[in-house]
Amino acid sequence: MFFKEIAGKESVKKSLIKAVDNGRIPHAQLFLGKEGFGALPMALAYASYIQCQERVDADSCGVCSNCIKSHKFIHPDIHFSFPVVKSGDKKRSDTTSDDFLPKWREILKTNPDMNTSDWLQHIDADNNLPNINVKECNDIMHKLNMMSFESDNKILIMWLPEYLLNEGNRLLKLIEEPTDNTFIILVAENQDMILQTILSRCQLVKIPAYENYEISNFLVKKYGIHQDQALQFANLADGNINAAMNIAKNEATDYSEMLISWLRVAYKSDAVEINEWIKGISEMDKDEQKNFFEYGLHFFRQYLFRMMTKSENVQLTSKEMDVAAKMEKIINTSKAEVIIKLINDSIENINRNINLRIMLFSDTLTIGQELRNN
Repeated sequence: MFFKEIAGKESVKKSLIKAVDNGRIPHAQLFLGKEGFGALPMALAYASYIQCQERVDADSCGVCSNCIKSHKFIHPDIHFSFPVVKSGDKKRSDTTSDDFLPKWREILKTNPDMNTSDWLQHIDADNNLPNINVKECNDIMHKLNMMSFESDNKILIMWLPEYLLNEGNRLLKLIEEPTDNTFIILVAENQDMILQTILSRCQLVKIPAYENYEISNFLVKKYGIHQDQALQFANLADGNINAAMNIAKNEATDYSEMLISWLRVAYKSDAVEINEWIKGISEMDKDEQKNFFEYGLHFFRQYLFRMMTKSENVQLTSKEMDVAAKMEKIINTSKAEVIIKLINDSIENINRNINLRIMLFSDTLTIGQELRNN
C-alpha cells in the first residue's frame, strides 16, 4: 500500500518516512488509532516503504520486486497476525492466522479500513469469539527467528493485539530483543486492553481521527459524489473513514432534504402526509434508517451549538447553514432540545426493534406541536 492512498495525516506520514530514511526504525511500535482512523493502512504503507528498494517522492516505488509483493500482501518477509476463529475441521487451538491469509488478502485489497465486524463477517465467524492463541504466538516467534527470505528486513504486522490477552506474555522477549532487522508493528484500537508489559516495550505512534475535509475529499474522489453531500457524510462519520464509506455506499439520499421534509410534515400534522412520509422511511433498511436519525441528531446538535454560541464555526455544509439560519425564526433552543431527545430516543428504539410506524407517527405529532407552540 502507498502512503499517498491514505487521506491526509501528513504529519504521521512524515514522521514515519523520516525514521526509515534516517535508518532509525524502532524495533517495536504500537500504532494506536480508533476504528476507522487509518492505523492499519498506515502500518501497511509503512511496511511497504521499509521494504522498498527504490523509494521515490516519500513513498514506496510500487515497481521493485519487494513492492510488487508487499502491495499484494504476499511478501514472504512481511508477516501478518490477526484475531481468528476456528477454521474448518481444525481444532481452535490449532487454528492460526495462516489459515485465513487468503481471506485476509481479499479484504485488505477492498477495505483496509475495515473494523472487527467487517472482518468477522468476511470469515463467516457467526457468533464465535475471535482471539490470538498460543500456537499463533509460537508461530510468530518461529517466523521472526528464521532468516529473511528476500529482503534485509523482517516485519510483523499484528492487527488488534487486544485479542492476545495473557498469551501476549509469550512475545515479551521477542518484542524487547528481536533479531537484527526485525520490526514489530502492533495495530491497536484500545490501549487499555493491551498488556502493560507489551505497552512498555513499544514506541507509541498515535493515529488521529481523520479531519472532515480529508474524508469528504476522499469520498468525492472515490464515489464521485457532490462535495456538500460528502461533507455531510464526513460530519456523520466523526473521523471514522470506514463509517463514512459505508454511509456513502449504502445511501445516496440527501439527508438534509429528508429532515426538512419531516419538519414540514410535522408542522402541518396532516395524518395522510405523515403516513406517506413514514412509508418512505419504513422502506429503508435498518442501517439507512439509523443513518438518517444519526444525521438528524448531528444537525440539531450543531444547530443548538450555533444558536447558543453565535458561532459560524460549526460542522454544517453551506446548504445546512442556510437551512439553520431560516429555522431560527421557528425553532428556539428549548424546541431544538426536545427534537434532539426525540431523535435520540428514536435511534435507541430502532435498535430495540420497536414498531417504527407507530413511533414515528407519535414523534412527528410531538414535533409538530412543539413547532406550532409560541
